[in-house]
Amino acid sequence: MPSGTKGVAIAVLVAAALTTAACGGGSAKKAAPPPSPMQTATTTMPPTAPTATSSTAPAGALTAAQLGKLLLTSQDAAGFTYDASQDGTSVTSTQDVVTTGGSACQTFVDAQEALSTKYGTTAEVDRQLTKANDSHVVESSVMAFPSAAKAAAMVSDLTVGLKGCKNLAVNQNGSAVTMAPSVIPELVKSGQAGYIDYMTAAGNTELMAADLVQVGTVVSVVAFLGPVTNDPAALQQMGGTQLAHLSDVQVGRLKAAQGLS
Repeated sequence: MPSGTKGVAIAVLVAAALTTAACGGGSAKKAAPPPSPMQTATTTMPPTAPTATSSTAPAGALTAAQLGKLLLTSQDAAGFTYDASQDGTSVTSTQDVVTTGGSACQTFVDAQEALSTKYGTTAEVDRQLTKANDSHVVESSVMAFPSAAKAAAMVSDLTVGLKGCKNLAVNQNGSAVTMAPSVIPELVKSGQAGYIDYMTAAGNTELMAADLVQVGTVVSVVAFLGPVTNDPAALQQMGGTQLAHLSDVQVGRLKAAQGLS
């Protein structure tokens, strides 16, 4: 089973969803509940550090090898482990065409996957961290772009798509994948887009909480993926302080690597 998010791409999210469903055991989950519990859990989230602006971005783009050294590790997420040999290192160049949802949802999907034919993505590295006896996984990704403007456009498009897309469907390897994305208001600002997504694949519905932050010429992605739940502790882990903390850790490294304050 592949690991990493591929820029939170659909193909790998499907694989991760099936993995977490298998770890959690039980039968297929029903349709996703309303997202209000997650949004409630995020109200205590500390503010993330401000993102870099295009005027301070360096000219040179970071390579995949450089990006791989900046992803989250077991030292950042206590109890979670990873296998660096399983890190994904390829960009997404083929568009997943939305079959239900319209243009706003297509904009969301293209941005979610950091589509190279649209944004000129130059490099991407993706990592999946897992924890024994825990049905949640942490997804850590960074995508590099030819300019800060392109990185900003990707995050901006994701935000625009989120505002206009409530439900979508795509075909993945002959099977339908449906999503119900929704913004996390506290994480939507200039250069940053936070959202939750109820994704159904192969009869299983999984919940993802993600935070995307532009840092100069790159975009940082940190996400939690796990079973649909209304448990306050689990929701706080996915959509609250831990997500914000891990995102800040990765953003800090990316700023240092680009010489940004």
